Amino acid sequence: MVLTLDEIREKVRPICEAYKVKRLFLFGSYARGEATKESDVDFHIMLDEETTLLELGGLYVDLEDALQKEVDIVTQVPKEQEIFGKYMEKEEILLYEDQRERCAGSAEYSQAL
Repeated sequence: MVLTLDEIREKVRPICEAYKVKRLFLFGSYARGEATKESDVDFHIMLDEETTLLELGGLYVDLEDALQKEVDIVTQVPKEQEIFGKYMEKEEILLYEDQRERCAGSAEYSQAL
C-alpha cells in the first residue's frame, strides 16, 4: 500500500508529540512522489537533546507500527556525508513541527531584524 502525505502526517503527529520531536521531515521516494508499495519511509528527525537511545528505538518501532512500513531515520548527517545531506534537504517535506519550536524560531527571527 502506498500512503499519501496526509495519511503519513496524520499517523506521525501523535508519535512526534509523545517523543518530543522538534521537527520531522519526509524525504526519499515518498517526498518525490515516486513511492511504490515496496518503498520504505525516510524521515529526517530533529530531536530534543535529552532524547535517549532507548527513546529513539521506541520512536522507530512506533513509526513502523503506525505506518505498517519499514522506516529509515536520519537524525544527523555525518560531516563525511555532507553531499547526501544537501541532496536530502532539497527534497525534504516538513510533516511535523513542535509549536514551541515554531514560536522560538519566530522569536529568533524577530531578534535578528
